[in-house]
Amino acid sequence: MAFWGLPLADRAGPFARLRAEEYPRFYPEPVVPFGDKGPGFYALVRHADVVEASRHPEVFCSRRGARTNIVDLPPDFNEYFGSMINMDDPRHARLRRIVSRAFSPRLIASSKTTCGRVAAAMRR
Repeated sequence: MAFWGLPLADRAGPFARLRAEEYPRFYPEPVVPFGDKGPGFYALVRHADVVEASRHPEVFCSRRGARTNIVDLPPDFNEYFGSMINMDDPRHARLRRIVSRAFSPRLIASSKTTCGRVAAAMRR
């Protein structure tokens, strides 16, 4: 996974090539020490493809793995180490209702101001 250690500018080219393809590209799943090798995955890199997948949880589900991870994690891993972004409804919707108030424009702006002050203080 050396790719993710590259500077952002160096990663932009491969993503641009993927977005230029007519259809999402299919890749074999890598072998990992903590799970079985799966059937593979499609690289959804265009916004429209991600939106379409998000509208069809019956096809693009997270319960066997995660939308943000290539490898399907074991169920226990998902239960205890997973993020709500990797959950399907109705569990995702229930948690989203709980946390949504913390992501209002007003609270985000307040957090941005606080983070800016902390970052400036750390640079000194």
